[in-house]
Amino acid sequence: MNPVTNKIYVANDSSNTVSVIDGVTNGTTTVAVGARPYMVAVNPVTNKIYVANYNSANVSVIDGATNGTTTVPTGGAPSWVAVNPVTNKIYVAGNTVNYVTEIDGATNGTSSISVGAGPWGVVVNPVTNKVYVTNYSGNSVTILDGATHDTTSVLSGPRRIAWS
Repeated sequence: MNPVTNKIYVANDSSNTVSVIDGVTNGTTTVAVGARPYMVAVNPVTNKIYVANYNSANVSVIDGATNGTTTVPTGGAPSWVAVNPVTNKIYVAGNTVNYVTEIDGATNGTSSISVGAGPWGVVVNPVTNKVYVTNYSGNSVTILDGATHDTTSVLSGPRRIAWS
C-alpha cells in the first residue's frame, strides 16, 4: 500500500498482472508485469512499486503516477522484495541464488550482495539501514549493512520475516 496516494497493489500470480486498487473509490486498474508476480513493495517517497516476478528472474518497477513499467533483471527466482525509502535502495531475494540484488531506485542499476544459501525473505530497517535476509537453504539470517554491504550471519531455521 502507498499511504501517500491511498493505492493498494496486489500481485496476481496466475495472470502476470498487478491490480491497483484506489483506496477512495475501490476502483481497480490492472498493470501487466513479469511471469508469476510473487511479492510487491512500495516506496511511498518516490511513488515507485517493485514487483518480484518469480518465473521471470526480474523485478517490474511500476510508476505509481502513470502505471508505466520498467523491468530490472535480478537473476534467480525473486521471491521477496523490500524497500528502504530513506536511501531509495530496493533489496530482492532470489531463492535459487546465494545473493540479494540491490537496486538503486534512482537509476535502476543493480549490484549483487552475497548472503547465505537460498535467500527467501528480506526486510529493511530504514532507521538503521540494516537489511535482514532469511536464507532458507542455509539455515541462517544474514544481517546486511546497507551502507557498506558488510554481512553477519545468525543461525536459525528461517523462511519468512517481518519488521514493524
